[in-house]
Amino acid sequence: MVQVLGINMSHYSAACLFRDGRLIAAIPEERLNRIKFSAAFPERAISKVLEIGGVHPSEIDQVAIGTRCEMFDSTLAQRGEYRKTTRMVSLLSQILPVRVVESDWLKQFYIHTLGAVRRYQFMSRYLDFFTSMGIPRSKLVYYDHHTCHAAAAYFMSPWRTRTLIMTADGNGDGDCGTVWMGEGESLECKLRIPSIHSLGGLVSRTTKFMGMAPWQDEYKVMGLAPWGDRKKAGPVVERFRKMWEVDGLGYRNRCGYAGDALVEYLRRTFKNIRFDHLAYGIQTILEEILSEWVSRNATHYQIGQLAASGGVFLNVKANKRIMELAQIDTAFWFPAAGDDSITIGAGILGTLAIQKKQNRPAFVAPMTDTYWAEDITPLIDPYLDHEDLTGFRVIRPENIDDLTAGILAEGEIVARCSGRMEFGPRALGNRSILADPSCLDNIHRLNAMIKCRDFWMPFAGTVLDTASDRYLRNPKRFPSPYMILSFDTLPETRRSITAATHQADGTIRPQILTESMNPGYYRVIRRFEELTGIGAVLNTSLNLHGDPVVNLPGEAMHVMRKSALNFLALGSCLIAKDNEETRVILSRLTPAG
Repeated sequence: MVQVLGINMSHYSAACLFRDGRLIAAIPEERLNRIKFSAAFPERAISKVLEIGGVHPSEIDQVAIGTRCEMFDSTLAQRGEYRKTTRMVSLLSQILPVRVVESDWLKQFYIHTLGAVRRYQFMSRYLDFFTSMGIPRSKLVYYDHHTCHAAAAYFMSPWRTRTLIMTADGNGDGDCGTVWMGEGESLECKLRIPSIHSLGGLVSRTTKFMGMAPWQDEYKVMGLAPWGDRKKAGPVVERFRKMWEVDGLGYRNRCGYAGDALVEYLRRTFKNIRFDHLAYGIQTILEEILSEWVSRNATHYQIGQLAASGGVFLNVKANKRIMELAQIDTAFWFPAAGDDSITIGAGILGTLAIQKKQNRPAFVAPMTDTYWAEDITPLIDPYLDHEDLTGFRVIRPENIDDLTAGILAEGEIVARCSGRMEFGPRALGNRSILADPSCLDNIHRLNAMIKCRDFWMPFAGTVLDTASDRYLRNPKRFPSPYMILSFDTLPETRRSITAATHQADGTIRPQILTESMNPGYYRVIRRFEELTGIGAVLNTSLNLHGDPVVNLPGEAMHVMRKSALNFLALGSCLIAKDNEETRVILSRLTPAG
């Protein structure tokens, strides 16, 4: 038996467990320590995945640590650029030509010097943690950042045939993008792009320049972009085009600035420009460069099958444009494409290394869902038995899925907390807040009662696979089980899902749900369709504004207590606030009222 613990302790700190090439459990540290974007050492996550897998630490064959150099805390970085190496690169970008800053000798110096420092810091702080568990230092192995991204993208995909693999992010071990070939159980790196050319860096620094939180609020810039006026934002797009460009099979930074120097350059270049025009400009250039980069490599290597990961590929609008390329026949984006995927990729690389060491056949199973945390079902009754539920009613219906659908059909908003929590940034039905997507007012209601989103931000939706053709334009029949793609909606049926679409451009970021992926959630939407004729629901994550997505029953109840949410489907139970509104609704839906 081969058992590997994968960890990442940069932002999106997490841990995972692989057994004989199969992912057994994975969970971000933020879901356990309740600190959003946590970059803490994943002590709780490590303990939890070992508990889920029923593994004693001494049985672990390897601890695979993703990333050799960076231990980045995006929350700490909001106060200012605290990383000395990044400040140094920012300074060098102002006084040296790009060819020097991008040079391989400088990158190797960075990797070996900073890597040695980081390993020393890691061992000084955390080696005792592992040895006290029975894991010796010899079992702790580091893996390159972008190799981890590539491994997560390829080995979690459904294919083992020849695949073009591409990664893109802000920075990782001196690179910001890579191109790989995957076939069978092997990876071959074809190209590395030095971090001075980082598209992710351009987007994050533009986010910072716009007054939002870099490395955290880039999705808000993407959501704002469609509200920009294409004609008026045209000059902004042209200026961005002069700053970054596709270059051969890579892309490059033409302006030469990085870090805070790039922020200052943006201030000089875009002084007094409207923020929606800036958002339109940066989104446009990101889509243009990413899609052209993919197109050139797909053409060069004559491959139409793509696997992608890295934080830049969380941009669903850019992914949409890639999906629509003539050169791309099919594609897979790792759902937690940010540094969450480093955890998974490290676990995969560690698994392959141990399999090779033990002369076992190389094997990693493709992913089939992202429900990788513990199953909370056994925890619900003990929690309800001991919790003070004054002001709440606990109902145990014959069929919680039918009752949930009925409440949704009554026009109410329902939270759903069931089974194993999702891994990554998207709520996919097990830690979700659901609503009727045909009611536009539900956007305002959700924001007023719980979500508090910026006014321009859309909500997403879950669409049954059997209903997707009614609502989505998807000529290539791309699957979308993980909300990592955006689609145009059909004008003739858009009204039925309007609250789950972007109000500026009519696109939707859907989870196209199959029954096998989540049978209970599927039953909810299918019953809702029987009641309303709509084969979709609005779906947003179950959490208070600024908090991580909930994990345990008590955290879901905390959301109810602190918000205007009236209904929570908790496993097979319904928790309802005991007020006149809920009593009237339940009187129509349950025999006892």
